[in-house]
Amino acid sequence: MAETRIPEEIKQYRPGPCTEIKLISGHYYVYMYQSMRLPSGRWGKKTGKSIGTIVPGTGFIPNRNYQLYTGDESRDEITVLEYGQYALIGEVARDIRAALESCFPQDRASQIFAYACILYANGFVHLDQVQAYYEQSWLSQEYASLPFKMGKTALGNLLDDLGRRTTRVVNYENATILKSSSAVAIDGHAIRCCSDDNDLGEAGYKFNSLKEDQVNLLMGYDINTGVPLFARMYRGACNDKSTIEDIADLLAFSGILFVVDRGFYSTKNLKILSANDNTYIIPVPSNTDIFRNAMKDIQYTDSFYFRSGKKHARIEYMSRRVSDNTYVYVFRDIDENEKCRYNYQHCMELGRSGYTREKFEQNKETFGVYVLQSNCAKSPEEVFSGYKKRWGIETLYQYMKNKADFNDLMISDYYKEQGFAFLMLITGQIHQKMIAAVKKLDNNAISVHDILLMARCMKMERRGSNWNLKNARKRDLQMLKQLGFEPKITVTDS
Repeated sequence: MAETRIPEEIKQYRPGPCTEIKLISGHYYVYMYQSMRLPSGRWGKKTGKSIGTIVPGTGFIPNRNYQLYTGDESRDEITVLEYGQYALIGEVARDIRAALESCFPQDRASQIFAYACILYANGFVHLDQVQAYYEQSWLSQEYASLPFKMGKTALGNLLDDLGRRTTRVVNYENATILKSSSAVAIDGHAIRCCSDDNDLGEAGYKFNSLKEDQVNLLMGYDINTGVPLFARMYRGACNDKSTIEDIADLLAFSGILFVVDRGFYSTKNLKILSANDNTYIIPVPSNTDIFRNAMKDIQYTDSFYFRSGKKHARIEYMSRRVSDNTYVYVFRDIDENEKCRYNYQHCMELGRSGYTREKFEQNKETFGVYVLQSNCAKSPEEVFSGYKKRWGIETLYQYMKNKADFNDLMISDYYKEQGFAFLMLITGQIHQKMIAAVKKLDNNAISVHDILLMARCMKMERRGSNWNLKNARKRDLQMLKQLGFEPKITVTDS
């Protein structure tokens, strides 16, 4: 029978989170449960063992299974902890923890950082499971002297505070923007909503692919350093264009070069992106007069070589002034144009639907063409290079979706969703720190995932009053040392 039909005088005796009360044959039994991902991709719950009964007027009466879940003296103490991955993350991302402590009280900053470490090390973990990960990790010893908790109720309160009392969050994000390279990409990302009661969930532009309502995450990203700068949740039906005014009103932007996609293009947004000495680079939508005029009687007047990593390409371009300080640039990547022509003709040979000779002749000159509008005082080569760097935020979203598994978040409350957006931001910043650290190894055969697996092998085992490092290989220690991380060999309990 659903717990909502349980009398309130019985509910008050529920022993804690992750428990549910069932009425069976006139008696009230208490069961543990845990969240689990269903084959459909949604989240559900799995009911565990009965841990006791509730007697009206008396209260909760535990049985012998209860000792497995309580923190009393009958519980077996954990003497072997997950150490390597958490200690590595803590060392590599120590600057993030310091930045949090500059905006939040120490215990709150440490709670946020510990939560983000668990999310980064394990992917998305539902609120009612974080406590178990925390207790089994070295974090529980690292922060043993601080008064915060990591249970479902405590984390729910944390997220609510982050979404409801936003001054410290905004201060943190403004400080991050201030330390950035002042070149910021902004983009949105749709997250499937799996709750009918979600305050932000609505049918959006990805409804056909998600098969559900969605919420929209907006993030800012430093295109030069790869650091995520800010994050905020919006309604599922809210398009990217309508978010600029809100984010510009919330945060302090001055002297920033915004690099955004065509979905943000509007006269109003261009004025906002030009205020306070800010500038922009944005693709021009093909349905505008500016685009049509730029592509009319086009003649490329100059060229340059664009280099990105080990790749390079020859770009030909032309420019036209549309106002005193605003230009439209038409770039054509010659190599990309040739590849697109070849692929289109190959599809024609295969007889694929929609690929015709007539359409090929109409579009062949536009393959590999970028029409960009900008009011920044940069050369055409710098404008093109700046826009290409915008791809970094797409890579960040790929991490959020595939590695971090920030999908179907099982959060329906407005304030908690905004709070979790901040946790996603901190997790993304940790990810960037790890990428930067692994790049220093200058070894293309080693990835961040490889390093985390290597570190995860290391445990801390308690012997008497000491915690001793176990299951560590010499070659692993040598590689981790190159990252600036030297695991502790022995730690004495204080």
